Amino acid sequence: MLYLKKICFEDIEEEYKAIKSMPAQENGFENKYYNVTKDEFVNQVIPKLLKNSEGLELPEGYVPDTYFFLWDDSKIVGLFKIRHYLNDFLRKGAGHIGYGILPEYRGKGYAKQGLLLAIEKCKEIIREDEIYLSVHKNNPASLIVQLGCGAFIVGETDEEYLTRIKLKDNSITFGFRDLRRNDWKRITKKEVIVEDEKNEFFEGKVCYLDMQLVESPLSVDSPIGKVTIADNNYKNLIFAPRGENWWLTVMFDNQDNLIESYFDITKTNDFSNPENPYFVDMKLDVCIPNGHEPTIVDEEELKEAYEHGLITKEDFKNAYNLANKIIRTYNSHKEDYYNFIYSLYNKYKNSKINRSL
Repeated sequence: MLYLKKICFEDIEEEYKAIKSMPAQENGFENKYYNVTKDEFVNQVIPKLLKNSEGLELPEGYVPDTYFFLWDDSKIVGLFKIRHYLNDFLRKGAGHIGYGILPEYRGKGYAKQGLLLAIEKCKEIIREDEIYLSVHKNNPASLIVQLGCGAFIVGETDEEYLTRIKLKDNSITFGFRDLRRNDWKRITKKEVIVEDEKNEFFEGKVCYLDMQLVESPLSVDSPIGKVTIADNNYKNLIFAPRGENWWLTVMFDNQDNLIESYFDITKTNDFSNPENPYFVDMKLDVCIPNGHEPTIVDEEELKEAYEHGLITKEDFKNAYNLANKIIRTYNSHKEDYYNFIYSLYNKYKNSKINRSL
């Protein structure tokens, strides 16, 4: 059973081991007590943190916060700090919640489960309608956790994205995709080629993705009905443009037939890792089935995000403006578009063949 439990004296042994096993500083999460002795932890740290959680003996500029350990039955797997309210400094940065998972328990889903539990605690503790958080741009795993719990991006600094989670309704989630498709667990064996590309229409990274083995075929709704977009030996050309708010995936079947071109309108394209950029979705897309006209899709999802206050009116308008611009550009340059797509596809395919000889 997974649960959050406030720091206390009765669990000193497990709590101290957990504190000592967490890094002092990692991806914005600060463990101030990494180097304390056990005696200091028992006689100074725990009494101090219990008083702070009641708003007592707070240093100047600090707000009340509560330390919760994340337990999985009898073992501690993580730590969540919940600040009861925000000052100007926290509102522009760290926000309400800081969390970390013990190194030996990472990659097992504890962060998302723990954050969902922390959101429920926040409903009891804080008065704001939204939970404020932040996440380092070079830590996409943590961003995925937040997005999966209903977070949406409201701003950024050079190093971080500032995110929010609605307390009353956090059921709407925004998508995440990385260039190499490490996020797509359906693919069990693949080969990728990533290169820089530049022409008059595009500048950024391109990934040739060969889905050699997938767990099962994937069929989705498209403007022309159901289409299969993933199966053994299907291919993708994935375009990650710099300085733009779109992302293009061109899909091919196992006979090299083009299936469709799919433009995601994005909230952000992040190149913190230049070899594997990622994007956060904006809920509106343009789908171009092979041999058919472009269609704007997922309009209801964009409208729902706007009505729930997850995107601004400007975001809403910009998404439509960009989708229509993509359609106009495509219609004006169809021949150039497909010449470019097929030239890249054949280049990467031949490159792969030559490497295997």
